[in-house]
Amino acid sequence: MSRVRPLKTLFLILFVFQSVTQGQQSAGGATQPTLAPPQESKVEADAAARRRETFEIVWRTVKENHFDPSFGGVDWDAVRVEFAPLAAAARTDRELHLLLQQMLNRLGQSHFNIIPPEAIPSTGPEESDKDEADGGAGGGEKPRPAGSLYMAEHMTYGIGIDLRVVGGVALVTRVEAGSSAERAGLRTGFVLRSIDGQTLASILRTMRRAAVYEPSARHQIPAEILVEYVNGSPGTSVRLGYLDGRNRLRRASISRERLQGELMPTFQSLPAQFVEFESKRLREGVGYIRFNLFVAPVLDKFCAALRSMKDAPGIVIDLRGNRGGLMGLIYGMGGLLETQPVSFGVMRMRAGWQDIFVIPQKNVFRGRLAVLIDAETQSAGEILAGGLQESGRAVVVGERSAGATLPSAAKELPTGAILQYAFADFVTPLGNLLEGRGVLPDIPVRLNRRQLLAGRDPQLEAALGTIETRGGARVLSTSAPPSASINVETGDGASRRNDSSSPTGKAAAVQSFAARTPTGIAPDVEPILERYAEAVGGRAAFDKLSTRMSKGRIEGAYAGMKVSGTVELLEKSPDKYVSLVNVNGLGIIRRGFTGEYGYQQIPMFGFRRIEGGELEDLKLEARFGWTADLRRLYPSMVLKGREEVKGFEAYVVVATPNMGSPTTLYFDARTGLLVRRDKTFYEDFREVDGIRLPFKIRDDFSVITYTEIKHNQPIDDARFTEEKNCFTQ
Repeated sequence: MSRVRPLKTLFLILFVFQSVTQGQQSAGGATQPTLAPPQESKVEADAAARRRETFEIVWRTVKENHFDPSFGGVDWDAVRVEFAPLAAAARTDRELHLLLQQMLNRLGQSHFNIIPPEAIPSTGPEESDKDEADGGAGGGEKPRPAGSLYMAEHMTYGIGIDLRVVGGVALVTRVEAGSSAERAGLRTGFVLRSIDGQTLASILRTMRRAAVYEPSARHQIPAEILVEYVNGSPGTSVRLGYLDGRNRLRRASISRERLQGELMPTFQSLPAQFVEFESKRLREGVGYIRFNLFVAPVLDKFCAALRSMKDAPGIVIDLRGNRGGLMGLIYGMGGLLETQPVSFGVMRMRAGWQDIFVIPQKNVFRGRLAVLIDAETQSAGEILAGGLQESGRAVVVGERSAGATLPSAAKELPTGAILQYAFADFVTPLGNLLEGRGVLPDIPVRLNRRQLLAGRDPQLEAALGTIETRGGARVLSTSAPPSASINVETGDGASRRNDSSSPTGKAAAVQSFAARTPTGIAPDVEPILERYAEAVGGRAAFDKLSTRMSKGRIEGAYAGMKVSGTVELLEKSPDKYVSLVNVNGLGIIRRGFTGEYGYQQIPMFGFRRIEGGELEDLKLEARFGWTADLRRLYPSMVLKGREEVKGFEAYVVVATPNMGSPTTLYFDARTGLLVRRDKTFYEDFREVDGIRLPFKIRDDFSVITYTEIKHNQPIDDARFTEEKNCFTQ
């Protein structure tokens, strides 16, 4: 009766993403929608119903999942009263999306976004694009699930520059080597004055009036200028007006070419993003790593770069312009850089706390570290920089970061748009709020046009200086704050550590419980156990089994976010066990016991040995499916009483092993089957090789539905061990 360990904790900590692919939703700022005509066609009526449903989903998702029940002082019910009639009167999906973004902006926080279909890039040649010039007019418009070719091209074809808005002007801060911009003579420090005849001043005014550019989102403007104005379709050119190093007005027509990077999927409902990654050696052998997004493929590149620079005196990690991504990568990256277990902070939710606890991986980099940040460093980029700063592992150089750090999730809407919404706040280990404040650098360095014109990067030079001097970063051993953890089993907010950070805490609790619990099997439990053994097929049937292979699917949800994947569970008598959960955009999550040691391996998090009380629980899990006689697992059992499970009476038995956590078992009074174990429910029992097994297993987070269970198939012992990768070698 095996099960896959609940994955709630994993998916809870995946997201902290700030999308920059919203596109221009409005050129003239907020406008009041015009009421629709009283008579509607069937197509128009269906479209209107779809928009009403979309509005309700957006409002209710925030209502149910916002981390602050007071919504930061915003009367969210009053907001609904105000916006519901406006949304009902919207004549197009685009009009509705603009209203929804205005509604979300009332919260004044990051990571509350509506990403409309026209801003979702297509990721394959089979996807079609809709004419962008129609403005979405007409009540019969359809959602576009395939994605926008227009947006994909604008993200991947450009001239190879980066911009920063400094003092109201757009400075060129980076020019890619070999790019069309470099061939055209553009250099760092040049000032962009116009794009295709539009002045930068007018472009900035337009963007700052648009609903998506509330104060919490204005750090996205430089990237939006590039995506919406400078970049474009392949084979086209952009006309630029700019000031050169002598402040002479120059004009150039520059061809758009394939940019260095790749359009990559992110995770589940989130749109694809254009990802850049760069690693190289600088002077004196110092390493340099730059990437613009936290997505799963970046972690392997990051790990490989670190391994190739293991002899470097130090490494500069350039997070300038990094827009965040999947929070899970912070665990993996932090584990490759920190030499001691350390907390990078906690997420605060309605249900409690979740510690971002980093565990060192094998062969961590031990040289000095410097991290570069600026006003466009967002989300996961800020959390990584802040974590390395507060642990004392790295010196942070540059400018205050964006202050957009709320962990968020995403869901698709009936109109084809994507709702991104925050479900947690974030606090650093020292108790600092980053949302709206940002990370303050240890060494503040502002961009200087004169130095840029001279081909110098003052921020990078300052970072190199911290590595080349003897005053590099110290490596500290920092413990997670004991009040900043969420219990990984119960999901509550009690002041208890995770098993990973305090392996002995659970064992101590178990010993304390055992000291208060009578030993042996209570007489009134004996008939319940006998009936259970008979109901599942009898001891003789179990004795014939040597292996079990189970395959199926997992569907989960947390904070309104849906996650799905495939499940493969391998078991080998008497105690080898591994669950393999394959989630799109994440990879295979492994959790197993080899017969000698237990481990957990998550692509973004790295490898972790399971120890203490958690290991004892895992050993029990590995043995649970191989016996009809539960006395072998739980030498102490007492009858607690009777409760209703799914409308039927069940006997409730508290079972205590020699080592590990006490377990509450629920036996169906009618069938004798085990229908619940703690918070896990067993359903849809079927007979396989004389054994009755549940084909559906659910808990408060996920539902696992098995489609195939086979016994006595050959399984190589190597299948039960961890994957050999950059983290484990």
